[in-house]
Amino acid sequence: MKHHLKHMAIGAVVILAVLLAFGVDLGQALQYAILLACPLGMVAMMFFMNRQGGHNHGGATGQDAGHEHVTPTRENHERIP
Repeated sequence: MKHHLKHMAIGAVVILAVLLAFGVDLGQALQYAILLACPLGMVAMMFFMNRQGGHNHGGATGQDAGHEHVTPTRENHERIP
């Protein structure tokens, strides 16, 4: 979570700098920077995931490879009153 917030803050600062460079008023630029940081960050994340071949279509790859998947049963859950 810390890294996500850090990247969103960096994105907002970059957007703010670009808007200020184009002569947008500081108040409006700040509003747009905050509003656009999340959607533009999501677009960038999806772009970089596709470039790295980050598709996972249900197969166990990466960190999940070799790990046994356990189906929850009544025996391995604590009973909550």
